[in-house]
Amino acid sequence: TEADYPLTTLPLPERSVLALYTDGLVETPGTDLTDSIAALAHLLTKNGNRPLDDLCDSLLRHAGLHHARTDDIALLLLRSR
Repeated sequence: TEADYPLTTLPLPERSVLALYTDGLVETPGTDLTDSIAALAHLLTKNGNRPLDDLCDSLLRHAGLHHARTDDIALLLLRSR
């Protein structure tokens, strides 16, 4: 059987950035998840006007990819027109 999922439509102002990511981007042992999400939101707000490939690289660097990670990361950035 098919499942029904709620549908929500939200307007995105022109040049807005939508970030879809898995928990591996924000979960770090010993760090509060709320703080990690707030830090990600701050980085997106501060750097949202940069080209998306640069922004993606910056977010991944901030996630600390140079440290041993136990979870994978998926990140998709979209900019509205």
